[in-house]
Amino acid sequence: MECEIKLFGGEMIDGTGAVSRRADVAINDGEIVAVGDLADLEAEKTLDCTGKTVAPGFIDIHSHGDWLLPFRNHGEIMEPFIRQGMTSIVAGNCGFSPAPVTELNREVLLENSRLMLDDYARPDWTTMEGFLGSLDRNGVALNVAELVGHGIVRAGVTGLLNMDAPNAEELSLMERLIKESLDAGCVGISTGLGYAPGIFAQEEELKAVAAWAADSGKLFTSHLKAYSWASGVYESDPVEQPHNIKALEEVLDVCLATGARLQLSHLIFVGSNTWPTYSGVLERIEKAHASGLDVAFDAFPYTAGNTTAAVLFPAPMLPRLEEILASPEEMSGLRAFADLAFEQIGFTLDDIQIMNANAGNFDRYNGMFVDVAAREAGMDIWDFYGRMVIESKRNARVLLHKYSGGGEDEEALRAVLAHPLCTIETDTLLSARGSQNPASYGTFPRAMSTYVERGLFSFEEAVHKMTGASAERLGWKDRGVIREGTMADIAVIDRVALSDTATFEKPDTFPTGIEHVFINGWHVLNAGRYDGSLRAGQVLRG
Repeated sequence: MECEIKLFGGEMIDGTGAVSRRADVAINDGEIVAVGDLADLEAEKTLDCTGKTVAPGFIDIHSHGDWLLPFRNHGEIMEPFIRQGMTSIVAGNCGFSPAPVTELNREVLLENSRLMLDDYARPDWTTMEGFLGSLDRNGVALNVAELVGHGIVRAGVTGLLNMDAPNAEELSLMERLIKESLDAGCVGISTGLGYAPGIFAQEEELKAVAAWAADSGKLFTSHLKAYSWASGVYESDPVEQPHNIKALEEVLDVCLATGARLQLSHLIFVGSNTWPTYSGVLERIEKAHASGLDVAFDAFPYTAGNTTAAVLFPAPMLPRLEEILASPEEMSGLRAFADLAFEQIGFTLDDIQIMNANAGNFDRYNGMFVDVAAREAGMDIWDFYGRMVIESKRNARVLLHKYSGGGEDEEALRAVLAHPLCTIETDTLLSARGSQNPASYGTFPRAMSTYVERGLFSFEEAVHKMTGASAERLGWKDRGVIREGTMADIAVIDRVALSDTATFEKPDTFPTGIEHVFINGWHVLNAGRYDGSLRAGQVLRG
């Protein structure tokens, strides 16, 4: 027997959580064909991995990278993903996928693309089959699996800012669009209940959507309506029940009623007064899991996360948000409301960092915190923020800090990351312009270095959370683990040199210690040299 590539001499972590062991790995025609002592196996190319760790390529189970893939130069833009060992992404999250496209949501999709990548997408597709087919034809830099977004479907049927529940005819059309997308190969349905139009969805609508996922045997993912102790989306008293727990229980109840397999998106706790609720949240998830619900969650190893600047505003304001922000009288009332809400959750505008203002007059403030930018602009902080939202057409991209911790207090973050139901994800908005989210550059190395060093889990457990555990959630048998017959998605790591170097001050620096990456057997990162022109990935249909 011969093989094309042999990785020899390394410590192999197979992705199952098992302890590492000395093993060689042979690759042929994009697959792993042998694992073990392969000293006698002839190979066209050999790679000496002595002193290094050979692991499965990392799976980002919550990505927004699909918006980049139609662009010809996406391989260059996505270099930070591959350099941290990523070989597959699961995209279409938070309710927003690039398809299906209707006349009613086409403009929404174009504006969404500005948020995701600071440019307008020019879709030459209308269906999910058309989108995935386009990726197949043009090639992708890494593997991609797609979720169909409830939000983009609802916007395509009832409109983005329509607060009314879909009628029977509209719900039937939504069902058809979603089922067509699932039949085209989507691995599940995503909901973005913190954003319009998902924020308007009530229990009966969500039960219908979850039932469609259950019928297909595919995942139902949910960005919850609230991740903070108090939220404008609810009128109830958070003292009686914190709003983030209320939002969690709503989705748990929907999935318990329908039997949908639930993946909770980016489990976070926004604001210092929300951090103590983490134990109650985890207890409720554990209780649902023990009762038979197939539920898990994902999280990123940072105390800040990217989103749209408009996410701060309550649902009733969204249909006329620009009018409110431009009115001095209404802004006065908004300030008073926001001051009270922010005090309740332990968060202020000072905790927001601008990634890309997406507005010509404000782009010079990219990378600054809002209070600093407002002072430089000579503006009141709320006037500055409101004007940025208006001029960006709600597509200013920001980093919200005080997510699950801050400074030395990371108790909530560590509890989430270490939990056995947690997989690691990035949830990043990566683009060619603006200030970046450090998670785009360092998520997986950070989990394997910083948080292994802090004792959250072993190195093998960290790898499992980024490989085998994610593959299991997706029902993938041929990725996420190193064994004979699986696809050759592999990262070779120098654990001595391994470090995440990206920070909130300098977010766009590559990690150290990720030396080689193979995607479907293609050597895309070779001793630190990356080839962005390769289209080594595959579209992974469910």
